[in-house]
Amino acid sequence: MKKFKKIISILFIGVFVIFSSNSVFAANQITDKKDKAFVIVNGQEIVYEGENYDNPNTGEYIHWTGERSSDKDFTFKIRYSVQSSKFTVHSSKVLITSNAHIENVYGNVLSGYNGHLYQVTIDGFYSRALQFSVGSSQSGTIKGLKNGGSYRVTIINNDYLDGNKYLVGSGSVSPL
Repeated sequence: MKKFKKIISILFIGVFVIFSSNSVFAANQITDKKDKAFVIVNGQEIVYEGENYDNPNTGEYIHWTGERSSDKDFTFKIRYSVQSSKFTVHSSKVLITSNAHIENVYGNVLSGYNGHLYQVTIDGFYSRALQFSVGSSQSGTIKGLKNGGSYRVTIINNDYLDGNKYLVGSGSVSPL
């Protein structure tokens, strides 16, 4: 009986040591991004605040570009919709500027899509949206934001496109 208790005790201590060391190794693998806000895309991919999002399966992306002259400049390529990581807005009112065109899967610009509709939203606690159309650079104002608040940009393709076409463009979020 004493031998049995001794074996159980040793096994218990061994299991405890194994589980403790695994959590230590896992803690060492956490990067310095652990304090950053993030969004989980497609149920598995983590995109941290201020980072670009790329979907290699569909070719869709949203990339941050530019300097600090505006709150955020971005480029995008979508079929349906894509959402950015969080960024900070430095005003309660912003100017959204965007332009876009339609490309095929080979990157060739396609004509005949002027007027094709897409939406740019600023998502925080509430979503605020502006409707744009392909063919020219357009802008609009969004009010009622929290100065210093965290928001995301979402680009939504409102009109139907064949599976071999993309809505490609750029835009900016500038404080007013």
